[in-house]
Amino acid sequence: MTLQEILDKVDKLNIESNYWFVRTDYGSLFDDFYSGDYIAIGWDYLTLYEFENSDEYNIKSKMARAEGVDLSKFQGKIKISAAYNKIKTFTNLRKDDIVIIPSRNSDRLAFGRIVDEQPYEDLNAKRFIKRRKVKWLEIKEMSDLNPIFYQVKSNQHTISNVKHYSQHIDRVVGNLFKKGENTHYVLKIEKPDDINFEELRVLMDSIQTLVQNINETFNFNDYSGEFYIKINLQSKGAVELIKKGKSLSVLAYLIFLTSCNKLDNAQDDEIRTLITRNRNVLEDTSLVIDSLKIDTNELVKPFKEDGN
Repeated sequence: MTLQEILDKVDKLNIESNYWFVRTDYGSLFDDFYSGDYIAIGWDYLTLYEFENSDEYNIKSKMARAEGVDLSKFQGKIKISAAYNKIKTFTNLRKDDIVIIPSRNSDRLAFGRIVDEQPYEDLNAKRFIKRRKVKWLEIKEMSDLNPIFYQVKSNQHTISNVKHYSQHIDRVVGNLFKKGENTHYVLKIEKPDDINFEELRVLMDSIQTLVQNINETFNFNDYSGEFYIKINLQSKGAVELIKKGKSLSVLAYLIFLTSCNKLDNAQDDEIRTLITRNRNVLEDTSLVIDSLKIDTNELVKPFKEDGN
């Protein structure tokens, strides 16, 4: 791969995106949502045209009649207002918003991205006809996720904003991405035992050396910028590197080649020179990757379409 091809592999996350947890009728709709590439919401007696073209009073009045609710009573107003707001939230979802849906018993979560500009109706469907198109990115067992996701799925609302968990969600949907000015690179550690301090130190030292040498080789001039790390090593965990510039993209490619034992397969002359000068560091990194049981499937994912 050339340098530009490497940089083009970095996923772009919209910093303006919102994050939503969408219920699946106790899991009964999970498979339909996932296989059909959509999410949906109920209240089928109310069409999108009515919702978008009638005033709020008339919409709520129709909902109250359909639900058998008395709007003159406080509890009736609360129930219908809550339902109205859920539909409004659903119809106002924006392209690139991230959605999460739970399976039955919430033992699995699917993560996806809204890909349409506005809601649509599937008039051939028997129920839940108001829909949004979704590109599913990941499906994970709860046991493989950070325990924070037990809090994410605890919300019982039909649709709820979970943007305050965005950093954790981003690490699930991608391991090499740019968000705002920063590039993020996530190493997912599968080792179930205690993490050896010396192994982690070797990994950090290797990364620092490689990033510095990458910048010198390609004249990125971003080595002096701020370089952050987030570590969550509760059983299965992650090390997240965060940095402005392009160096983390090249680092990810080098680690991809290292994890696949394909260092000698690099075709680009500058990449080959970089590998030759850093062969010992990369080999040390490979040993630590094996020892920490860093998920190699995740390391390969950004570059898996490449033949190298």
